[in-house]
This record gives sequence, C-alpha cells and structure tokens, in this order.
Amino acid sequence: MEKKLGTFISYLFHPALMPTMGTFVVLWCDPSLFIPLNTERPWLIVLAVVFLCTYILPLFMSWVLLKMNKISSLSYPTDNDRRMLLCFTEIFFLLAYYCFHNIIAPGQSLKIFMLGINITIIVTLVVSLFDKVSFHSVGAGGLLGTVIGLIKYTHAELLPWLLGAFAVVISVGLARYKLKAHGAFEIYVGLIIGITAQSLVFFFGIQGA
Repeated sequence: MEKKLGTFISYLFHPALMPTMGTFVVLWCDPSLFIPLNTERPWLIVLAVVFLCTYILPLFMSWVLLKMNKISSLSYPTDNDRRMLLCFTEIFFLLAYYCFHNIIAPGQSLKIFMLGINITIIVTLVVSLFDKVSFHSVGAGGLLGTVIGLIKYTHAELLPWLLGAFAVVISVGLARYKLKAHGAFEIYVGLIIGITAQSLVFFFGIQGA
C-alpha cells in the first residue's frame, strides 16, 4: 500500500508538471498580473504554453533520445541519462521564459517565475555533476519557494497556499524516501535548491521592478 501511494504521489507531483502547477499558483495569487492577450481567457493560453514547453516537448525529446539510444532508460535513468535529460529540458524551459519575458508591468510575477525555474534547472544541473539530486524534491521545493516569493511580492496573506505547498513538500519527500528512489541527503539538497532559487528570484525581482 505504501509503495502504491508513494508511486501515485510521485506521478501526481512529477517534476515536469511542477512548472505548470507553479504557473497556476502565480496566475491565481497575483491580482495585478497583466497578460496582454487578445482572448477572453488569457490564463488558459498561458497554462497551455507552459505545459507545452515544460512537459510535452521535454517528454517528446526524452522519447526521441531513448529511440536514438542516447539514454538507456526513462524509468531507471543513469546519472548521465539524468544530466542529458536535464540539459534538453532546460532548452525548452528557456523557450517558456522567452514567451513571457516581455510581459509588461504591473505584475511581472510570471516573468520572474519563469526566470526562477530556469535558474533552478541550471543550479540542479551543476550540483548533479557532483552528486545525485532528487528532481522531485527540486520541483516540490520550487513550488514552496514560489509561494514564499509571492507572499513577499504581492504582500498578500497566502496561508492556504503556503500550507498546501508544505504538504506537497512533505508528501513528495516521504514518497521518494519510502520508494528508496533517493536518500535523505539527496532529497534535502533538492528541496534547498528549489526553495532558495524560487524565493530569492522573487525577492530580487521586487528590487528590480
């Protein structure tokens, strides 16, 4: 039962899905966010673009790399496989940032968030050259860091979102540990990267706004 629950949580909060979830949080929590799109539902377009760039395209590229025998497995990737997948993922994350980097004030939280996930990926890639890192923990930590950053950025009380993000962090960390996918150190490192990068980018974003 524990294994099934851990597997379900791992799929539900897969690292590739966290940017889309984080984007939803940003769109919901920043009332000043202005998205200049000629449509009645700009938030839906934004979510679709982020999902395409951070999930669909990386997933397709992962399949291509597997078919080309550039990586050995998607289910049980080696350290080299993980680093290669991360490199190609970053290319599409840069594309996601480019789609929103010219967004105008008021409310540049979406641009700041996109910058943050790119910094997070690069830091994770650098750290993974020296030690294994839990990508799930990076994603969960990034979600928590985003909420922390939004509290500072919007000056709003986002307690329900903060508690929800904490619940995600705890659930993901326990799931990866119980599944023996990662040791405690690898999980903590991932959380530190995600929380620190995403929260700090909002703090610095406020000063640059």
